[in-house]
Amino acid sequence: MDPYREYQDYVVASRLLLARGLGREVLSLAQYARLRLKRLELARSGRFAELEALDERLRYGYWTNPLRLKAFVERTKDAPYWASPEAFEALLFPEERARLRHPGQAGAYYLGFLRLPHLLMAPLAFEEALREQEERARDLPLFLNAFHRVAGG
Repeated sequence: MDPYREYQDYVVASRLLLARGLGREVLSLAQYARLRLKRLELARSGRFAELEALDERLRYGYWTNPLRLKAFVERTKDAPYWASPEAFEALLFPEERARLRHPGQAGAYYLGFLRLPHLLMAPLAFEEALREQEERARDLPLFLNAFHRVAGG
C-alpha cells in the first residue's frame, strides 16, 4: 500500500474518532512514519501484544480489515458522517474538499469499505468489492493539507 494513502486513511479515521470524542490525537506525518517503522520492528520480533496496542494507535486496518472495520463502525455508529458521502466529507477541511475531483469522492471511497464485513462469507463478492475500492483509491487524490504545504506556510 502507498504509505501516503495509508497515512491519509489514518487521519480520516482519527478525525472521525476525535469528532465522536473517542480519540485524542492525530499524529503528524513524521510521527506516524516513526511509529509505522516501530510497527515493522515489533512484527519482525514477534512482540504481538505491543503490536496490537500500536495498531490501535495507528488505526491500522481500520478501513481494510473487515473485523477492525466492523468494530470501528460499531464504536462510531451514531456519527452523522456515515449518512452519505457528502456528510462524511464534513471531516475534511474546505481546502481538502476542494482538492477532490468531485463532491463526495472521498466519502464514497471511505463508505465503500462498509460493505466488506458483510461480504466475508461471500468470497467472490468480497473480492469484487476490494477491486472496486482499489479503483476508487486510484482515482482519489492525496487531499490532506499535510501533503500540500507550501514553503513558508
